[in-house]
Amino acid sequence: MTIYRHFYVKSHAITTPKINLKDLPGSAGRMDVLARCINSAFWLSYGIRRNVIFHTILHGEPNPPVYIRMEGEKLRKVSPDERSIAIFIKKALERMKEGMEVESTSGIFVSKKSFEELLEENKDKDFYLLDEKGEDIESIEISNKPFFFLGDYKDLEEGEKEILFKYGATPISIGKKSYLSSHCIAIINWILDKRNFD
Repeated sequence: MTIYRHFYVKSHAITTPKINLKDLPGSAGRMDVLARCINSAFWLSYGIRRNVIFHTILHGEPNPPVYIRMEGEKLRKVSPDERSIAIFIKKALERMKEGMEVESTSGIFVSKKSFEELLEENKDKDFYLLDEKGEDIESIEISNKPFFFLGDYKDLEEGEKEILFKYGATPISIGKKSYLSSHCIAIINWILDKRNFD
């Protein structure tokens, strides 16, 4: 049985397809951070992790929230560089339709969805919130239905954390230092690899 790893990154990237691919950090609401997180979630030196599902909700202007989901089993033709990932996010925003979920390209799905709706749809999974004050990830047993939550360059808001805790989320830490979000995802993948989560 395949054990899927779910990652959620709250993004402040813009919600218009008018993305300046030459200025992802500035004009696109730090879409470069989101792209690096997606890279860390999926890519190995020889291919893509098929057992990863990546979730994000874009909160930037002009049309938030926009929910995007990427499924490793179905992803095709996406390269690991930031520009390529941004191009596929741009396609998702171009093809989004109100009131329905659209598969914009293979393995990439886009819709209008709130954070709480996402949690409700995935309440059968076990939620883990990345928090420097949380339990050391090395000392706890991760379930076989893990769903990890973190922010991009900003932390989740207190209200979002409260909702997570209502759903039974466990705060976990990978160390006392503040790591880049993309590095946190890479470290979690490495820890799960060591535990043979496949």
